[in-house]
Amino acid sequence: MIGRVLGRYRIESKLGEGGMGVVYKAHDTHLDRPVAIKVLPQDRVADPLRKERFALEARAASALNHPGIVTIYDISSDEGIDFIVMEYVSGKTLDAVIPAKGLSVTRALRYGAAIADALAKAHEAGIIHRDLKPSNIVVTDDDAIKVLDFGLAKLLEPSTDAAHARTQTAVLTDAGTVVGTAAYMSPEQARGDKLDARSDIFSFGAVLYEMVTGRRPFDAPSRVEVLGKVLNSDPEAPRNLSSVSPDVERTILRCLRKDPARRFQTMADLNVALEDLAADVTSGSQVQPAVVRGRSRWMWAVAASLVLALIAFVGWQTWRPQGSGTPLRAVPMTSLPGVTRSPSFSPDANQVAFSWTGPAGNNQDIYVQQIGTTTQLRLTTDPANDYSPLWSPDGRWIAFLRGELDGQQSELRLVPPLTGPERKLIDIHPSGFLRPVTLAWCPDSSCLIVTDSLGEKQPDALFVVALDSGQRRPLTRGSQFSDNDPAISPDGKWLVFRREVAPFAGQLNLLALGSGVTASGEPRPITPVDLYAYNPRWMPNSAEIVFSAKQRLWTLGIIGNASPEVLPFAGEDGLSPIVSTAQPGHSSRLAYVRSYTDANVWRVETSSPGAPASSPPTVAISSTRRDAVPQVSPDGRQLTFTSTRSGEHEVWRADVSGGNAVQLTSLRSNPGWPRWSPDGKLIAFHTNGVEGNGDIWIVPAEGGQPRNLTSHPATDVFPSFSRDGRWVYFSSTRTGGPKIWKIPVSGGDAIQVSQDDSLMAIESTDGAYVYYTAGQNTNNPAPLWRMPVTGGTPIKIADDVIATAFDVLEPGIYYLERTGGATRLRYFDFASRKMTTVAENLGNVEFGLGASPDGRSVFYTRVDSSVNDLMLVDDFR
Repeated sequence: MIGRVLGRYRIESKLGEGGMGVVYKAHDTHLDRPVAIKVLPQDRVADPLRKERFALEARAASALNHPGIVTIYDISSDEGIDFIVMEYVSGKTLDAVIPAKGLSVTRALRYGAAIADALAKAHEAGIIHRDLKPSNIVVTDDDAIKVLDFGLAKLLEPSTDAAHARTQTAVLTDAGTVVGTAAYMSPEQARGDKLDARSDIFSFGAVLYEMVTGRRPFDAPSRVEVLGKVLNSDPEAPRNLSSVSPDVERTILRCLRKDPARRFQTMADLNVALEDLAADVTSGSQVQPAVVRGRSRWMWAVAASLVLALIAFVGWQTWRPQGSGTPLRAVPMTSLPGVTRSPSFSPDANQVAFSWTGPAGNNQDIYVQQIGTTTQLRLTTDPANDYSPLWSPDGRWIAFLRGELDGQQSELRLVPPLTGPERKLIDIHPSGFLRPVTLAWCPDSSCLIVTDSLGEKQPDALFVVALDSGQRRPLTRGSQFSDNDPAISPDGKWLVFRREVAPFAGQLNLLALGSGVTASGEPRPITPVDLYAYNPRWMPNSAEIVFSAKQRLWTLGIIGNASPEVLPFAGEDGLSPIVSTAQPGHSSRLAYVRSYTDANVWRVETSSPGAPASSPPTVAISSTRRDAVPQVSPDGRQLTFTSTRSGEHEVWRADVSGGNAVQLTSLRSNPGWPRWSPDGKLIAFHTNGVEGNGDIWIVPAEGGQPRNLTSHPATDVFPSFSRDGRWVYFSSTRTGGPKIWKIPVSGGDAIQVSQDDSLMAIESTDGAYVYYTAGQNTNNPAPLWRMPVTGGTPIKIADDVIATAFDVLEPGIYYLERTGGATRLRYFDFASRKMTTVAENLGNVEFGLGASPDGRSVFYTRVDSSVNDLMLVDDFR
């Protein structure tokens, strides 16, 4: 069939095969769009009942018009081949989205309400699905729901033609014929009885059960045994498999009652019930629980996504270049080991410069690769990190930075694209904040824009650096933290950049430029803070930008009140986009990095506080998403941590074994650094909030409504409780740079504790001292200080402490030390005043550290795997 033309549809590839036909991807040559075509196999056309059922599917589904139901465009026949033309939807089937131990309740209820809404529309039109199951539901690239394949749909309204009505009945309900998928059938469907909409409600209950628990409610080795359980057995209570609330469990089990009269009677009523449950969870009146997902390696995830791409029933592509009928498609340009970053096109768009850690993964240098080849030309060989390369518009130079990845003490340098001597332009000394500094060229290649400090204890701003002299001048006045990620429009009229407004929070700003690359007016924000946008780059028309946010690529027009839109073809995990200029006879190209990181919580065991580790580190909490910043409860039995397993950074709680994981927040504002109260009843954390300034929040450890403890316009972050439980320490910029403050747990006025720049603070177990790290950068090595709670002169305890990775126990302090690129777990003993090394070879360590009260278990964050490929999109726009 591949390459064949059916009517006006050209078959391009096979997508999958189901009980009612084969599905192909095709191109509609009249309307210039991709479609999906379901073809009834030739060996079945001869069967008139099968052919009638095939036609009935199209008539039933084409009557439905709902965003949650795949649209039927056409039913036709060509040279004896009967086929249905359908909407082409891009995404993953629900069975591939549900992890081994279930989705979060928040996500399951959201999906469930969307499915119920779509089915309610079908039932209203007199149609039941009869084969509802996770593989017939697609989660689109935009995280929406589409119900597929009404191949067993039955028209409930009687036909005015009696003979036709008898034909319908014969096709769909032959006596003793059981059609559908056994594990999701209703009992009446399993018996071959006459069905109504309540049969779909039973099947829906089975799907919702699986979404919450990760298991089918009725499962057995054979189809006969499965049907026996559907008819005669009740499923295991969801609460035995997942920490669901009683209300959610009752809703699921009501759907699964054997007697249809005891289920929800309409899908519309069920939809209302699900929306109410979802609203309760979002508002915090219920705990939002979910069990921890079983560990799944990133290699499996990549393989699974490739398989799903081949078997997906339908896909949808809305983004295509002007004047081209070919859907945009991202293809790998590199598949190198290690980390690739910062692609940059040559002016003719035929080559790409990028940074790469090399075959051994131990040193980041600048490389160039010709598009269409697999060979890289290495331009730099210095043992320092070379990063953020950017090709000049005139093609003569590639600018890059050499030094620390956060920009501190880096050199702005130039190198010719085809090898040759490098040229140092200037040194830069920005304070930096977590992400690498990036560059922008002036359109005439006469200058560069780079982030640098305005002076001691002043914020970072953007500077214009002249190429001929190295002279620099400020372009922006800086903000509380940093201005970074500059990009000048090709026409030279606009600058877009990211302005940090709080730790881990920033928004893109637009600044009009005057002659000579000077500021004309004040910058204005163009993205919301809670989008966390970064890495903007311009489209060639100077009217639109493409950027990264929430692991995806987005576009935004700068004219009017446009809203950011996701690039659907790029999928998840996209960052560092770059768009080439259009060449004669060719459209622009888009390159970006597909980057996926799996971070997990790891555990080091010792025989006593500070003793050498008794065994290598082992994984404690893991998922296929990011789990980080662990803290141990006062009784040593639970951990609180942050995770993106629900799709956003939120605060979670679990057993120290990793089981019984419960989501505690749904703020969608990047909450972080959770800490237990001494009695174990509360957890404090910080969040960026809608306005972007950090605030301190508190949530009950058992779940409930979080409450805002601070609401100052300054940035308040990194909380911890005093040992008597009366105060919460935190770092705040209320008096300039970050200082340690404390506020009563019940609320009230905050009191400044430290005078020097300082970050996270933890009180000693006797309540006499406060230990804190100096400086402003959360992931850099910094001194650890001790100061009396009542005030006094600070005393330095240790150097080279990762600023957010220490914990204070009664006999001593555990901390992560980073020197010479290596990270070790160290211990400072109060009695002996000596430092000991507890463990080395910890892996790729990130933020956070928590120790058990007995000092025998230490938990930390480690990056276990990552994928970094350069992706290429031809004919972009």
